[in-house]
Amino acid sequence: MSQRELRNKINISALVHDVSNAVVSESIVLKQMIDGEYGSNLQEIKTILISLWQTNNRVIQLIEMYQNHQSRDRVIGLNPSLINEFDFGDLLNNVYQEYMPKAINRGLRLHYKTCTKYVHGTRVRGDAIHLHRMCSNLLQNALSYTETGDIFLRLLNQGDDLVVLIEDTGVGIEPEDLANIFLPFYRGTISSPGSGLGLYIAMMVAYSHGLKLSVDSVVGKGTIFTIKFPYQVNNSYGVDATIPKKSRLSHALPGRH
Repeated sequence: MSQRELRNKINISALVHDVSNAVVSESIVLKQMIDGEYGSNLQEIKTILISLWQTNNRVIQLIEMYQNHQSRDRVIGLNPSLINEFDFGDLLNNVYQEYMPKAINRGLRLHYKTCTKYVHGTRVRGDAIHLHRMCSNLLQNALSYTETGDIFLRLLNQGDDLVVLIEDTGVGIEPEDLANIFLPFYRGTISSPGSGLGLYIAMMVAYSHGLKLSVDSVVGKGTIFTIKFPYQVNNSYGVDATIPKKSRLSHALPGRH
């Protein structure tokens, strides 16, 4: 199989993976709405309807991007035509609202924690569709591997950097798996319910935006994924002229240059 054929196989598999996750989430919410969990009139259910509408729009945009031949040949992570400046706190709040029903359905407590003030604010430059995709896959991973307890989505500062933490109280990751979890189709030694693509997608998005994605995990206690937006003087956070034009998996993965 040529590199192009492999890239296309990974891209279509990743698309199916993310669309499937979105459809499952929407199905859960719709069932909860039918059961009256969000209220009985339009005003009461308006917030959750907006969340469903936003999720559906992102799915449509992902499909349209793949249908574009140029995008189909591009490695997952960043569409230059979609780079814009936006508030990352708003994006995370949308992710939180989208996944709250799924957490409730699994009997888990999902928390979104922010700071009262940020050193350089929370606006970033980047591809919002793919950055949402990154956070969604990391949060979905936390939900998939947590049977009981809490999941925390945090936005904070570490010095000048803007940092996202996704922390769970799940099964954890075996030490021998940590070096491979970001490889496409890799499934660890702990029984995996997924396809082995979610963490790969997250890493490729992070790398293509110049972000640092790392993981700390203790088996039986939980996992913390850290996304760091390095501060750039005069440029704030996100994409700048130094970001590589083409993302390669070997460049994205630690120790595989």
